[in-house]
Amino acid sequence: MMDLFEGLYGAYPFNSLGSIVDDDSVGYALETQTRPVYSSQASEGTVAHELAHMWFGNSVSPHRWADIWLNEGWASYLAVQWSESRGGVTTQEFFDDIMSIPADDEFWQTSLSDPGPLGLFLDPVYDRGAATLHALRQEIGDPAFYAGARLWLSRFGDGAASTADFQSVFEETSGQDLTAFFQVWVHDPVKPTTW
Repeated sequence: MMDLFEGLYGAYPFNSLGSIVDDDSVGYALETQTRPVYSSQASEGTVAHELAHMWFGNSVSPHRWADIWLNEGWASYLAVQWSESRGGVTTQEFFDDIMSIPADDEFWQTSLSDPGPLGLFLDPVYDRGAATLHALRQEIGDPAFYAGARLWLSRFGDGAASTADFQSVFEETSGQDLTAFFQVWVHDPVKPTTW
């Protein structure tokens, strides 16, 4: 996992890594910096998700709670990239599954840029966030996408950043105005159909 993530997103941002496994039955995982905590046991996908947070969430933290999709969407996306690297579900298959959710489903009624206090940890923040990243990757292409991710991490590493900062970085690396894209994927609480 470390090799894959470093190859895609740059050097691990800290100088140590471990984990803490609690002997309980609560069933949680938490991305504490350099030492994720797992409740009893964790799947590979959960471990990949929590490791991804070292880059996206712990190195670059959200400017405000409403920007939480920048943590959870990235961590969910990297977990799918891990799956794909192991012959499992691909990022495109994941994206297609998300896009198969009907437009009238409550899943699409959450604005990623401000999910509200009760929406911070709902599925859309994780899964729509990850789908947003895949749509962005398709929109601007792999070179600009990975350059943007690395610029995001270098510019805001050891700090906090917002959704507006994120859009600015990806406009810089792609040379595109991404206002319409971010409006439909991040701000509007409806299913994106065109962007």
